[in-house]
Amino acid sequence: MLEQHLGPDIFRNDVRAYLRAHAYGNADTGDLWVSLGREAGQPVPEVMDSWIFRPGYPLLSIRLDHGSRLVIAQQRFTYLPTSTDGKAPEKEVNQPWQVPIQIKLTANGKAETRRLLLSEKETQIQVPQDLESVLANEGGHGFYRVRYAPDLLERLVQLVPDGLAPIERFNLVNDAWATTVACLMPVTEYLDLTARFRADRDKNVWTVLIELFHFLHRIIAPADRPALEAFVRDRVGPAVAQLGWLPAAGENELTRQLRADLLRALGTIGNDRNVQTRAAELYQGSKQGTLAVDPNVLPALIAILAYTGDVARYNEFWERFRSAATPQDERRYLYSLAAFQPVDLLQQTLARTINGEIRTQDAPFIVRLLLMSVHGRVLAWKFVKVNWETMDRLYPKNGLRRMLEGVIGLATPELERDAHEFFTSRKIDLGGKTLDQYLEQLHIAVTFREKAGAALSKYLGKFLTS
Repeated sequence: MLEQHLGPDIFRNDVRAYLRAHAYGNADTGDLWVSLGREAGQPVPEVMDSWIFRPGYPLLSIRLDHGSRLVIAQQRFTYLPTSTDGKAPEKEVNQPWQVPIQIKLTANGKAETRRLLLSEKETQIQVPQDLESVLANEGGHGFYRVRYAPDLLERLVQLVPDGLAPIERFNLVNDAWATTVACLMPVTEYLDLTARFRADRDKNVWTVLIELFHFLHRIIAPADRPALEAFVRDRVGPAVAQLGWLPAAGENELTRQLRADLLRALGTIGNDRNVQTRAAELYQGSKQGTLAVDPNVLPALIAILAYTGDVARYNEFWERFRSAATPQDERRYLYSLAAFQPVDLLQQTLARTINGEIRTQDAPFIVRLLLMSVHGRVLAWKFVKVNWETMDRLYPKNGLRRMLEGVIGLATPELERDAHEFFTSRKIDLGGKTLDQYLEQLHIAVTFREKAGAALSKYLGKFLTS
C-alpha cells in the first residue's frame, strides 16, 4: 500500500537510501519511516504510526454529491456495532487513519488515476461532471474496505468481468459481502450483486461467492434450504454448463481448480440432481478405468457422493480410507465421512474419533467438519460436551484448537447460548484469544441471522417459483 502510494521507483530508491544510511549501524522501524518520508517528501512516519499502533482498519464509504463532488468518509470497520477495543482510549479509536488511496476515475471513456492521502473523517474531491465510474483501491493494494453508494456500485459492476482486474473484482465482491454481514448493506442488494458475477471465471472471486453459499447454508432455517439450493443452482449453473466436466486444451491450473469448486458447490449446497447423477457415473467409471476424470475434479466427486451417500457408500469410503495408497487419498476419504447425512452414519464417525480407529492427530479435524455441518452439528456438539474430558486427554493441543474452530458452525441462537454456557463452565486454554475469536465469529453469524433472516427468506423464496 505504501509502495503504491509513493510510487515503485521512489519507494525502491528510498529503501536503498535507508540501507546505505544504516549499513554499519543499528536501526529500528521508525528509522525506515523517517528515511522514506524524507526522500519521498511525504509524512510517512505519521501515516504508518496511524496503522501500526491502532486497532482494526478503516471502511471507506464513497458517494457522489451534486454530480461533480466525490465524498469519501472513513470509519473503523467492525462486524458488530458493540465491538470493543479493549483498553484503547476512545479518542484513539475514533481518530481517523491516514489512508493512502489510489482511485481511478473514468469519464468520457478516459481513465485517470489519483493518489490521495486521506487524513480526515470525510474528504471531498472534485471529479468530472460526466463521471462514468469510480474505482477506489485500484490494483487492490490498500488495506481497507470500500463501500460504494448504490449508484456508484451499479456503474462499477457494469464493468464486470472484463473491465476490472481479478484482484479488483475480488475486492469488490469481498468488501460488499463484509459490509453485508456487518448489516451496512442490505442482504438482498448483495444477493442481487452476485448475479453479475455469473460470467466471471476467476477462482478467487468464486471462492468468496462459494464461502457466501456455505455461510448462508449454516444460518438459514431448515425450511429455507430448498430455496437456497435453487439460488445456488441459478448462480453456479451457468459457469458449470460452460466449463463442463473435462478441461479444455491449454486450460490453466486455476481454471481446472475452479471447475472442481463449482461442481462441488452445485452438487452439495445446490443439491443439483443432474450433477449428483453424473458424479456417480464418473466416479464409477474412474474406478473401472472406463471414464477419464480430471484429478482436480475427483475430490469434488467424492464430496458429492458423500453428501448424498447411504450406508453402502459410507462403508466403501471407510475402507478406501483404511487402504489408501497415498496420504492425499487417505485424507480425502477420511474427511468425506463428515459429509454424510444419515444420523447413524454420523454417530459411527463420531465414535471412531475417540475409539482409536481414527488417529488422534486426524480426529479433531473430523469433529470440526461435523460441527460446521448443518446435518451433523447438533449431534457433534452433544458428542463434544459428553466426551470433552476424553478428547482433552487424547488430542494434541493444536488439534483441540482446530477442532473448536468448528463452533463457528453452531449458528443458531440456541446452540450459541449452549456453547457460551459450556465454555464459561470450563477453563479451556487454547492460547491467547483463540476461543474468544471463535465465539465472536459465531456471534456475528447469529446476529446476522437474526437481523437479515426474514429478508433473506423472502428473497430466496423467489427462486422456488422461478
